[in-house]
Order: sequence, then C-alpha cells, then structure tokens
Amino acid sequence: MRGWRGRGVVGGVVVAALLAGVGGCDTGGGRARQGSASPSGAPGAGVQSSRPARALPGLPDRIARQRLVWEGCAADDAGAGGSTLRPDAECAWLTVPVDYAAPGGDTLGVRVARVRAADPGRRAGALVFNPGGPGEAGAGMVAGGAFEATSRVMERYDLVGFDPRGTGRSEPLRCPEGTGGDLIPRTREQAEAEFRAAAEQGRKCREATGPLLAHMDTVSVARDLDLLREALGEPELDYLGISYGTYIGQHYAHLFPERVGRFVLDGVVDPGTDQTGTARSDVTSLDASFASYARDCADLRCPLGRTPEEVVRNTTEFVRSLDAHPLPGPEGSRLTTGLAAQGIREPLYQAERWPDLTQALVEAMGGRPGALIGLAVERVRTQGAETSVDPTMARNAVECLDKPGPRSAGELLARMGEFEKASPLFGATVAAAMFRCAAWPLAATGRAEPLKAPRAPAMVLVSFAVDPATPLANARTVQRNLGTASLIVREGTGHAAYASGSECTDREVEAFLVKGGMPAARVRCPAA
Repeated sequence: MRGWRGRGVVGGVVVAALLAGVGGCDTGGGRARQGSASPSGAPGAGVQSSRPARALPGLPDRIARQRLVWEGCAADDAGAGGSTLRPDAECAWLTVPVDYAAPGGDTLGVRVARVRAADPGRRAGALVFNPGGPGEAGAGMVAGGAFEATSRVMERYDLVGFDPRGTGRSEPLRCPEGTGGDLIPRTREQAEAEFRAAAEQGRKCREATGPLLAHMDTVSVARDLDLLREALGEPELDYLGISYGTYIGQHYAHLFPERVGRFVLDGVVDPGTDQTGTARSDVTSLDASFASYARDCADLRCPLGRTPEEVVRNTTEFVRSLDAHPLPGPEGSRLTTGLAAQGIREPLYQAERWPDLTQALVEAMGGRPGALIGLAVERVRTQGAETSVDPTMARNAVECLDKPGPRSAGELLARMGEFEKASPLFGATVAAAMFRCAAWPLAATGRAEPLKAPRAPAMVLVSFAVDPATPLANARTVQRNLGTASLIVREGTGHAAYASGSECTDREVEAFLVKGGMPAARVRCPAA
C-alpha cells in the first residue's frame, strides 16, 4: 500500500518502507443529487449543518451530535514540503474516541480540511478524500492544494480531506528512530539483532504514544470516517480513496453499507491477504513495473543496457553488490541495497520521472550515488527538521495491527531465500521490511479476509494496468468480492489513475460522481 501518486515513507529506516503490501447508465440509487439539501458549504456558517443531528448508537451525544466549526487553516495545515495554503481552504477539528470499545473515555482530535464546491448552486455534497499511505495526511493535501479532483467534480462537491488518527495534525505518533541498520540480514545472528532493534523501537514507540498505538487499526479509522460523515451533515458518504484509502473504504462499506454513497476506490488494496501475501504481491508488482521501465529505457537507447533484459540484469547486479560493499555517498551517507531499492522504487510510480531514475542509476554505477540516495530519501526531507522522530512508524502502527504476519526472526530469515528467488532485485528488501511487524509490541487485531458489502450500492474501482504498489489483480479480486463494482483499467504503468492525465479515466469517474452514471463492468482506457 502506498500513498497518492506513489508518496511513501523512506529514510534511514528505508527497509521498513518497502513493505506495503464502456458506457454506463444513470443509476443514482434514487438520491436527488443536484442542489443537495445538506448545507455543509453554506457561506458564513459557523457550524457544519443546521439539520438536527442524529445519535449514533453506542456513542456519547457530545461525540455523536457534534458539529464541525470551520475556520481559517493554520500554516501547519498546508502539509510538509513547504506547501502554501490554498486561500479558499477551511479547517476544523473532529473529536473521536481513542477506543470505540470505551467511547466515554479518552478522545483525540482529527484534523479536517475542505475546499467548497466551485458551483454552490449545483452542489452535490461533500466528497471525502483519503490519499493512502498508511500515514498520509489528507487534510494537508486538500488545504495545501497537493491534491485536487478534476474540475467537474470540484465544481459540484466540497472536497474534504482528513488526517487519520496518529498522522498529520491528528495527534501524530512521535516515535523515536530505531537503531537497526539498512543492510539485509543474512545470518541468524544478524536476523536476531535486527529483530531486537525493531522490538526496542516498538517498545519506545509504545511508551511515547500511550493508548493510541493500540487503536491505529483501519476499523477505528473507518469508524472515525462515519463520525466525519455525520458531522458533515451527509446522510451518506461520498468517498474517493487512493491506495490504502481503498482499504479504509472497503472497511467502511463492510461496517456501514446503508451509509455508502458514491465510492471511487483507486489503486485497490486486497484485504484478503496477510502480511506475507501482501509482500509477495509487492514483489510481483515491483518487478512488473521495473520491467516496464526497462523496456522504455532500452527503447530510448539508455546507457543501462541495449535490451530490457540487460537493463534488468545490470541494475540487479549493481544493487545486489551493495549488500556486501555499500557505496560511500555525500555527507557521510552510503548507498546500500535497501536504499538503492527504495531509490528505484520511488520514480516507478510516475513514468515522467523515469529519466531521473536512469540518470541516478548511471551516476551511481559510476561511483556517484548522491542522486539515487536523493530519490530514496526525498520524502524524509518533507517531514520537517525533527529528525529524531521516525516518520515510518504511523505506517507500521496501522499495518502491524491490520493483518497477521510472521512473529519471529527465524521465520523471516527462512523466507529471505524465497523472496530473493522470486525477485533478485526487490525480494530481499521487501522481506527484510517485515521485521518491523514481526517485532511489534502489539499483536494484530485484524484478519486477512475479503470484505463484502452486499447491501451497499455499486462502487467504481480504478487501476493502472501495471501498478508498482497495488497490482491490477487486487482490483479484479475486490470486484469479484463486491459483486456489483465497475472496474476502470488505465493502460500504462503508475499508481493512482484518476486526476492524473487520462481523459478517459477522468470522464468515467466524473460521470459516476456527478451524475451517478455507472460505468460498464470493465472499462479499458488509454494511458493518456
């Protein structure tokens, strides 16, 4: 699972970041959409909705009946990376229970941002957006303008983003950096040392975070999402989820099928796989994406090889050689196998960045690894100056709770050979990333199982034909599980196909969101 357009977490703990894991008809479900009566975009409103709030079962009134008080966003709401606030962005706080089993206990504030519909007279409602991760701050992407839906959707919907619990401004985890290395464990001694280092970091993270760490699971996030829907004054949730955001959406539909509105799930996660299955899928999709890059590289007569096979072989041999002989880089850095694999992975999400990858690989093979290290750690530079905090831990906190996986160093060491045989380029680093959850201080509370929502309206699934994070096979599996979903497949290689340059994909999604026009069961769109 990865964030919108391939955003992911990397850095000195880069190994951990490698785990993821035609035509239509108007079927609006009987809902009148144009000029919706839910006035969340009412100018000058101090509260979200003037309609009476309904109590949500099992929750105190102070939480179930709350209103969102919109105000100007703060500079911190723009997100990382030096983004500036959109002048039309507004922000609010949503109060949610830390533990839904004890809703009268501790609470936390979830940060929410919105941009009002550009055509308020034809407003269709609020479209809630999640960019994925886990760990991405949706409120920051909306408030800072890092993500916009296409123009027809922005005309008709308030675009609403939220920072899931423990991320962004929603009481972010402040876990210290670990002491483990970024080399691949090859011996039992090395594996046990890596396990101990991961366990110690997990223990310190638990101490720093307190009770919230045990409630970072996606079921809790889906329940937060339903509170957000209610506080927005919307009887049903209209939702755009990308990558991990599709996992949140499937949990929501499974829990609250009668409250599902128009759902678009882009870059689909398969909830039926455990951590090991997700890692295997990760390896397969990364190899397929790199093969696409290699074909393009060879076609352009790049210096990495005359044929796609040569490009793959030369790159693989170089990356594997770093395991025993890391390459010294600028300012005391070094290029290891794990760091090189992450540097390769990041540009695979966007084909327009492939020339940068070629240049970085050529320089690294020539003894100058600075550019490839830069590709790997560029995300860390957007995390701010607080380098003692590990930005990957929110992702780990979610994934380690959501799905079961190996729980010992010995089991992981035994899997190294399997993964490396499956992918000589990416396998070892993907397998090594599983040490974090194996040593996590909390056992998984979720299960690997298909999430069905037979009473929910039909949804739209979107996928690139080749995706380095969420392969097309995921979307096909989820379509079968849901039964009534449509699947839009965009040709080419990438991650997050909507609102990124495909007129056909955008047209199909817009028709569904704006008019309720359900695409055909299978739609194929060109790359652009």
